[in-house]
Amino acid sequence: MTKLTLAGPGAGKTQDLTDQINARLKGGANPYSIHAITFSRRAAKVITERTGNAVVGRTFHGFANWLIRLGSGIRKEDNPMIIADKEQERMMERAILEAGDPYIEREEVQKALDEIRVFNRPKNEIRPDLLKAGERYLKLLDSENKVDFTRILERGSLELTDPRVRDKVLSIYKAVFVDEAQDLNPHLEYPLIRPFLEKLELYSSPSQQIYAFRGADWDKMVNLLPDETTVKRLNSNFRSTPEIVKASRYLAGPDAADMKSARESLGVPVKIYKMLQNDRDLDLQTLATIIKTWEKKELKPREIAVLSRSGNISKIRRGLTHFGIGLASGSFFSGEAVVGSLNHLWLALYPTDPQALDRVMGYPGPSLGLMTRPMLDCERVSWNELAWLISDSQFAAAEQEKALMMFRRHAYNHHVLHKYSETRNVSVVVEQLLAPLRDTLLKEGWFPSASEVEQLVDLAGEFDTLKKFTEYLRQEVENVKYTEDGVSVMTIHKSKGTEFKGVIVPGWIDGLIPADNDDPQTEKNLAYVALTRAMDRLALTVPGSPPSPYLRGMRETSVIHV
Repeated sequence: MTKLTLAGPGAGKTQDLTDQINARLKGGANPYSIHAITFSRRAAKVITERTGNAVVGRTFHGFANWLIRLGSGIRKEDNPMIIADKEQERMMERAILEAGDPYIEREEVQKALDEIRVFNRPKNEIRPDLLKAGERYLKLLDSENKVDFTRILERGSLELTDPRVRDKVLSIYKAVFVDEAQDLNPHLEYPLIRPFLEKLELYSSPSQQIYAFRGADWDKMVNLLPDETTVKRLNSNFRSTPEIVKASRYLAGPDAADMKSARESLGVPVKIYKMLQNDRDLDLQTLATIIKTWEKKELKPREIAVLSRSGNISKIRRGLTHFGIGLASGSFFSGEAVVGSLNHLWLALYPTDPQALDRVMGYPGPSLGLMTRPMLDCERVSWNELAWLISDSQFAAAEQEKALMMFRRHAYNHHVLHKYSETRNVSVVVEQLLAPLRDTLLKEGWFPSASEVEQLVDLAGEFDTLKKFTEYLRQEVENVKYTEDGVSVMTIHKSKGTEFKGVIVPGWIDGLIPADNDDPQTEKNLAYVALTRAMDRLALTVPGSPPSPYLRGMRETSVIHV
């Protein structure tokens, strides 16, 4: 029988899930007979840790990929190749040509395919020329035994229609747990768990559904569950103070409207900082002032987070650094992918720099083996050493290929810089220069790192020359004040599943929170997620007018005019 647990933020949803798993294990259940699925590797890791590594949490994509490998093994077929974004783009452009209409934009075909594959839109509602090109792309994937990110889920579901695969999987798993079920896509993820309805336990928080743009639809999901599904509710919030729970209740859906704080009041209201006019510098200064005030009240910097829309993150990080706020070492500009991207851009601009090539050879893809560097007998790798490596048979073929790849990369960089020498769209240049790095990260399965490269491409749009952007990036990487005890700055989406003693959410003006032209319910849920990350202190800033309509229904607040 299917079981459903509805829980608002801070109610201990994941803890209850792992408690149920641990109870089964204590009762003698085989850990390999229990399956726990969620949406991110971070969440899967939490499940694994809380079950003492007995039950390994798995993402939906990981589960689907396992099903594909299982089915391929049963049928004695080759496993499909997972393609990166660049290869997907090439295949789609090829499909457009083969469909006979070369003037179609690739982005149009991609959007049409998303409508069909992600949102289950009927094909007869899609423009015929786009549909023809999209179907040709899918046929190319299947004929060449390749899968893109969405095809992994589609192929995984298809494997479960093979009785041999389905029977094998059902014989292995006696209990299946799904966390964050509110984010299930009824057309992509639900088919992967449908065979387990008799042994399924779902944990859901509909008020925190923030992935409608990926097809998440809890209302549709509920209608797919069996009529005899049993429902349990967790209504106690163990995370936030009563003031924070009351202030955020206005944004809660029916599943969380009756949430009550299980904590004692600290006597600290939610504070709203209002500015008379739109002033970005004043807003950033206000953020810094709030953080310094909280630090005086014995909140450690690592216990504080600033949550914002993705488009503002880089500005907030730069601003806080300017006002002397140390950022957490895990913040954006300290990441390997950002540092690696800087090195690749620097090498493109300054290929004769004696340090640039050596740094690029360290991350990732062209990294030389441990035995090769000593054989080169040089302090740092140069183009001369790479040429010697290619021509000398004492070096392994794989190492020679890495050296060749760097010469090809150098030629590619020269081509890109020449092709776009007249453009003022720096994002396009950066996107082209970092495309090989991004594709390497995807092929290695480093999806978050590849996403950071994409964020850099967006950030480059704020600059008018590649040199200015690269120099800015160098200064950020080398000079930004990072510390192990720093303040976290992250997107609201990324904050899902986290908690901090103090949380600041800037930008509470209409058009930003909520954003224009976005799904109203998702926007409301996103604001709710941001507020409910806070444990002890919560501050919102209103940098101008008109203020967010979400502020009207808030209680237990104190307004401060800046």
